[in-house]
Amino acid sequence: PQEVLGDNIVKLLGEKLYDKRKQAALDIEKKVRAALANGGAGHKQVRNMVDILNGNHYIWSSQGSNKKGGLIGLAAVAIGFETEITKFLDRLVMPVLHMFQDEDSRVRYYACEALFNIAKVAGSCVLVHFLDIFDGLCKLYADVDPEVKNGVQVLDRLMKDIASESPTKLALAEFLPLLAQRMICKNPFIRQLALAWTTLLLKIPDVDMVRHLPEYVKGLFEMLGDQTRDIRHNAENCLSELLHRTTHGADGSAKEGALQIVLDTADIVVKYCSTQDKCSRLTALCWLHEFVHLQMSLAPQATSADTRRWMDMLPVLLDGTLSCIDHQEDEIARMAIDVNNSLLDMVQTLREDVPVDGLVSLLLKAMQQSKGSTVVRTACMQWICMLLVQSRENMLRRETLKQFWNPIFETLLHPDDEVVAAALAVLAQIMQGVKRDGEAGEQQWEDEEGKDLFTEVANRLLDLLKRERQKLESKGRLMIRHLCGHLDARRLYVTVARGLLVEDDLDFAQQLVQTFSWILFTATETKGLREELRETCLLQDRSVKEGGAPGPPGAEPPSRPLFLELLEPWFHNPVSALALCLWAQQYELATEFTARLAAFQPTLDLFKQLDQLVHLLESPVFS
Repeated sequence: PQEVLGDNIVKLLGEKLYDKRKQAALDIEKKVRAALANGGAGHKQVRNMVDILNGNHYIWSSQGSNKKGGLIGLAAVAIGFETEITKFLDRLVMPVLHMFQDEDSRVRYYACEALFNIAKVAGSCVLVHFLDIFDGLCKLYADVDPEVKNGVQVLDRLMKDIASESPTKLALAEFLPLLAQRMICKNPFIRQLALAWTTLLLKIPDVDMVRHLPEYVKGLFEMLGDQTRDIRHNAENCLSELLHRTTHGADGSAKEGALQIVLDTADIVVKYCSTQDKCSRLTALCWLHEFVHLQMSLAPQATSADTRRWMDMLPVLLDGTLSCIDHQEDEIARMAIDVNNSLLDMVQTLREDVPVDGLVSLLLKAMQQSKGSTVVRTACMQWICMLLVQSRENMLRRETLKQFWNPIFETLLHPDDEVVAAALAVLAQIMQGVKRDGEAGEQQWEDEEGKDLFTEVANRLLDLLKRERQKLESKGRLMIRHLCGHLDARRLYVTVARGLLVEDDLDFAQQLVQTFSWILFTATETKGLREELRETCLLQDRSVKEGGAPGPPGAEPPSRPLFLELLEPWFHNPVSALALCLWAQQYELATEFTARLAAFQPTLDLFKQLDQLVHLLESPVFS
């Protein structure tokens, strides 16, 4: 060391007093400048000086004072340079960074000071080592020593100034993954450092943070659940700015890149719809809502591959949405409903093949896990209804239908009318069957027993009402009206009437006829049936033989008058049969019914039915 540095410098660098080490540093600075003035030979002399400082006598010494001397010496070498420091940066920066991990807090502090002086001289050239420097900053930001923290904060401000002045020299593609790793660190000081750098980069015009969004967005969402208020607030601000840039900052050809970024980011964001933190959930839903609208607005410019990938992600997106749709926080629930409606609109707008199997599995799971949830059940029914419209043939496959039968009919037992109405809309879609091109025109898919879907659903509904008599009383009229509103009301009545012909439970048949009869004469959905019954010819002028015998259950019934189709099944409830005859102007038959009713043993139920008939006869319908 003496041969290279001189006896006086070697002696002073190892001193415990700072002033003496400072004097040695000033001497080294002068020595470096004098050597550089000699050209090539001087460079070799400086290199030897740096090697001595990096050796066992100083930086790698076991003595703390010698380490401090080595650090101040390396800083002095850097200060002695003017334009040629680049060649020596690696020899100067890396040993100092190693001292960031030293056990002695004073050594760590002087390491910060040394790197500050080196970076100040090197300027933008020091950004070559920025990844290592940032890693060192993170380590010292979590330091327990207050002086070290102060020192690293000063160094951090200098590095931010350098990065802001020369952003093009910043290796952003390599830096952002490291930044993302530090974001998920639990230490609040390291998180604050990562957020500060993210905020800085967002303010630099030449830095495209959106392009690399999928690499670090997870870390920002993680910080939304931090216990420190400032961290949560800053993370929220960063995410808000990034969302705005992603969805509103794309112009021209950049829009295609925006779609790709959205696809890569949505798969990450949707996972935070299921987290426990409320802020993370709400923010994730807001992002998905904006992503869906961006996808729809840019759909004409999207490639088929991008659109296909987006549709393939639909089950994942819907899963995240449904997990929030019945959240106890109103704001989260409302946003989830908006996202759900947007997804429905998107599917219907894009007109692409939807992943039926994935959505079916998801909807079945959601209904199983949220049996009591009104909103989830309603949303699931909406999706099933949409799938029946968009992918009817896939949805009406026998194996798919078998998965849905029980959940749909269980939904009919839900206490909420809105949920029941949604399930009825699904059943109506199933009962419409499938239209196929060909000579046969419109055909109905048949099950293993040869029943078309209309008849099968009607019979399943009757079986449900038979088991759940209270539902027939409380929801029966609602169900019938909704089905009549969605379907051919005539066919529904005729199908049910033919099913009643073989019904062996007379009490159920009597109650069912009473319910259907009331809807027939009072509901707007059955106005057409009432008009058809009014046109019924006198019974004596039209024999049953002329009208033809009843067809098999489920067969199309256009050949027989509606009155004849309903009359015999309506015998299960004589009062309803009497009302039918009166409406159809079959007065002779009505007289016969009245005579027979007079012979009945009066019961409370009979009196109630007769009272309803009187009210019906006095209503505007019969006037």
